[in-house]
Amino acid sequence: MSTLETEGRPPVHTPMALIVFAWLLVGIPLLYGLYNTVIAAIPLFTEG
Repeated sequence: MSTLETEGRPPVHTPMALIVFAWLLVGIPLLYGLYNTVIAAIPLFTEG
C-alpha cells in the first residue's frame, strides 16, 4: 500500500507565469531590503 495521498489522481500542473509572479512577489521586496541594508551598513565599516 502506498503512502502517497495523490495516488489515483493526475498530477497538478502549475502555470509557469504563476511561478514567475510568485518569485517576483517575494524577490523584489527581498532585494530592495537587502540593498537598503547594505547601503545602511557601509558607513559602519568605513572610516569617516
